[in-house]
Amino acid sequence: MPGEKLEVIRIGAEAVVSRLEWNGFKMVSKHRVPKPYRFPELDEWVRDKRTLHEAKVIASLRKLGIPCPAILLMDRSEATLYMQFIEGIELKRALDSLPAEEVERLARELGRIVGRMHKGGVAHGDLTTSNIMLDKYGNLYLIDFGLSALTDDPEELAVDIHLLDRSLESVHHRVRATFMKSFLKGYMAAAGMEFLQRLIEKVKEIRSRGRYVEERRKRH
Repeated sequence: MPGEKLEVIRIGAEAVVSRLEWNGFKMVSKHRVPKPYRFPELDEWVRDKRTLHEAKVIASLRKLGIPCPAILLMDRSEATLYMQFIEGIELKRALDSLPAEEVERLARELGRIVGRMHKGGVAHGDLTTSNIMLDKYGNLYLIDFGLSALTDDPEELAVDIHLLDRSLESVHHRVRATFMKSFLKGYMAAAGMEFLQRLIEKVKEIRSRGRYVEERRKRH
């Protein structure tokens, strides 16, 4: 592993993300850890495949001009990606303390980013305020593409909007309505009204299925 490990940033279900420094250059590593419950050969194949997939998605996003960390190095033998370190904080930690006009600005910008991403055929897969970084200049970056997909399936794209709304509902209830209103304006500006309307219908379907499952759970 190149560089000196400074700290573990987050530990996920399949990977550990750490901050490193190499010759004064800051970076992060995302290491997919071995799973002892899988056969070793299968485990190696799964981790390698997912690492390659995430690298491919990030390369596609960079071509689309989507703000996300650049990949600096990939170590397939260790199922590890080394990426640009984004100086900033998770939007989750900042959103509730921001003035209303800044919340609206960031929501519109996020809408434009996600709209371009979706039009480019990429679904994030876990679009919550924990996976959006805000730097000191007020710029947004998307991070963590472990669940992402290269797709034009409206349902997979709609899941991003649904998850974002759910994360706002559970963590940022006070600004949810304002944020989503501005987000959808920005999304429409980037992707177009027809594209947005198609996804909104899918979001409604996803929500209705969720309510149906919850109602069945309560009855039983």
